[in-house]
Amino acid sequence: MKEIRKEYQGNIVAVVGGQYGDEAKGAVSSHLARLHNAPLVVKAGVGPNAEHGIFVQVEGKEHYLRVNQLPLGWILSPNAQIRVGRNVAVDPDKLLHEIGKYRLKDRVKIDSMCPIVSLEHVAAENTSKRFVEGIGSTLSGSGFARSAHILRTATLARDLDILHPFLTNVADEINRTAPTDTVIIEDSQGWGLNLSSIDYPNCTSKDVTSAGALADVGANPFYLKDVVLCVKTMPSREGQGSMGSSVEITTEQIKNRGLEEISSIKGKLRRKAESIDFEMLANACMENGATQIALTFCEHYDPKIDGVKNIDGVTKKIRKLIDQVEEKTNVPVTILNTGKPFDNFVYLPDKSVNLSSAGEEINFTSSYFNL
Repeated sequence: MKEIRKEYQGNIVAVVGGQYGDEAKGAVSSHLARLHNAPLVVKAGVGPNAEHGIFVQVEGKEHYLRVNQLPLGWILSPNAQIRVGRNVAVDPDKLLHEIGKYRLKDRVKIDSMCPIVSLEHVAAENTSKRFVEGIGSTLSGSGFARSAHILRTATLARDLDILHPFLTNVADEINRTAPTDTVIIEDSQGWGLNLSSIDYPNCTSKDVTSAGALADVGANPFYLKDVVLCVKTMPSREGQGSMGSSVEITTEQIKNRGLEEISSIKGKLRRKAESIDFEMLANACMENGATQIALTFCEHYDPKIDGVKNIDGVTKKIRKLIDQVEEKTNVPVTILNTGKPFDNFVYLPDKSVNLSSAGEEINFTSSYFNL
């Protein structure tokens, strides 16, 4: 008689957003993939709508490397395989562009069941006044593609010959890998933009939580080890909708304080708040089952921490904020993002952990990134 498994232990790390998106999930995912030498990095979420990016110095010049369709977690890990989960909408043009741009042909696979974003979906969003002027849509066609998927009228990845070389069963790969090796699942957007948000209809088109991310990619939840909730010290938001109890600052204040963040939506300036909404954060931690918090954009909250890479350099103001976050959420802050460059990160639990000790040095060259 076959032995029945009585308990599960796995190595899935889900990286999710705790606010309204743009919380540096991609950068955090990149560091975690490198730290854990993850062989598999998987994109969850809506589709190619949410941009993930990271700043790197390549041969003396700063470059902003970004993706829309793929996860970003692979970018510091040359050996990581890259996957897109079965409930994530795929724009074939964006997918093939990113594969070609970063020379990833031998590393990328998508699930055969991914719904396809068509030209009609993109056109429908770009001609919708509500999408263009209201809810802060990225106008990528992802929302309309998801609508077609729900109505069971969508084209799937398996239906397009051009995608056949990139098809696989992502769920099978994850669940075979997770018992012994780390799998990074990188979600899009943030908890405050959930379809079930109190700000409906100023929200995204699906559930963007850790549970939703696992469902997106077909991961066995018993293999979940950690949920890393990315939290921006000064939250930002696209389009309309509340920022909770956080006090929003004016456009003039944003510019005067050097806090400009340019949106991927037609180059607009992102709205920004003075501080974290702690009640919202506590709820985000509870509903996502957060086991760790990555506190990002710390240099916005305290410019004195800009560029710090060691726990000894963490400022009093940031330490006080960490204490507040942990007191309100009962979840440990384990990662600090302290500036734009990719290596401006501090790992709090262990002074010995840093990017250089997480793996072999990366030779950042133009050829590596195909620049």
